[in-house]
Amino acid sequence: MLLEMRRVVRPGGRIGLLVYLATTGVLDDPPQGNHFPTSTELHSLLRRADLDVLAVADSQDMPEPPASWRERTAAVERELQRRFGDTPQLAAATGQSHRIGHLLEVGQLTSQVLLLARE
Repeated sequence: MLLEMRRVVRPGGRIGLLVYLATTGVLDDPPQGNHFPTSTELHSLLRRADLDVLAVADSQDMPEPPASWRERTAAVERELQRRFGDTPQLAAATGQSHRIGHLLEVGQLTSQVLLLARE
């Protein structure tokens, strides 16, 4: 995926990326089909894709989103529930989201926002 991002971004272009990183070798009930690299693994992948890291922000250091953002998020979630509430796809997505939330809460995952550049 990183190589494809590099391919489609013009030289000098930037990429914003939210990543979930494993902080431990074994995760409790990880979401199916997901791989969470360690920080070291991620930076190795970024080097192989020839992407430069311009800035890193740990999500726990970021301020809480404003009320207007939370209201919009709630509106989207209500609409998803209205349209797709009884579908297995939404149930699966919700389950995966809960698993990630659990892993974040117990400290087995952490999240970062990266600003990358293609030189």
